[in-house]
Amino acid sequence: MGLHDTLHALFLVDQQVRGLQSRLDSAAQLVRTQNAKIDQRTRQRDEIADRLKHTQATAANFENEANAAEERIEKLRQQMNTATTNKEYSAFLLEMNTLKVEKGKVEEQALEELTRADALKADLDEHEAKLTEQQRIRERAETELAERKADVSGRLEELKAERAEAAEKVPSNALAVFDRLLNMFDDDPMAPVIETDRRRLEYNCGGCYMQIPIERVNQLATQDEVVQCPSCQRMLYLEAELRESMGIKSNS
Repeated sequence: MGLHDTLHALFLVDQQVRGLQSRLDSAAQLVRTQNAKIDQRTRQRDEIADRLKHTQATAANFENEANAAEERIEKLRQQMNTATTNKEYSAFLLEMNTLKVEKGKVEEQALEELTRADALKADLDEHEAKLTEQQRIRERAETELAERKADVSGRLEELKAERAEAAEKVPSNALAVFDRLLNMFDDDPMAPVIETDRRRLEYNCGGCYMQIPIERVNQLATQDEVVQCPSCQRMLYLEAELRESMGIKSNS
C-alpha cells in the first residue's frame, strides 16, 4: 500500500474516531453548560436570600422601635393621669406627641421594608423554581451523556486502536504533517480533489474550494508523496471514482 493509500486509510478511521468523540464531547459540554447555569442561578438565589434576610431583619428592628415607642406612649398616658401640675402634664404631653410622630415614621419605614421583603420573597420563589427546572435539565443531560458513553465507548476504543495501527503504517514525516494539519484545522486535515472541468484541466480543493494547479494533480497521479493544497495546505487525495476515471491504479 502506497503513501497516499495509507494516509487515506488513516484519514478515514480518524474521521470515525473524531465523529464518535464529538458525540461524547457535545454531551459532556451540555452537562458543563448546565452546571455553569446552575452555579449562576444558585449565586443569584443566595444573593436574593441574603437581601431578604437583611430586609426582614431591618423591618423587625423598625417594628421593635415602634413597639417600644408605643409602650413608652402608654406609660406617658398613665403618668399624665397622675400628673399633679400643669407643667408636669404639659411635659408628658409634649413627649408623647413627639413619640407619636417618631412612631409613625418608624412604622412607615417598617412597612416599606416589609413591602420590599414581599417583593424579594416573590423573586426568591421565582429563582428557586428556575433553579429546580435547571437541575432537571442537568439530570436529563447527565442521563444522555451516560447513554452516549454506554453506546459508543466500546466502539470508540476499537477505533482508537485501529487509528494507532493505521498511523504506524504512515511514514513519520507524513504523519507529522497530518497531525499538524489536524491541530491547525481542528477538522479534516485531508481534502479530496474535485474535478470541475477535465478538458480545461480545472480542479478544486474539496476543503477550501480554491483551484488547484494541474501540477499538483499530476503529482498525486504520478508520485507517491504528500501533496498539499497551495491555498489551505490540506493534504490532497484522489477519490476512487476520480482515480478510476483518470486511469490511476492504487499502489499496493
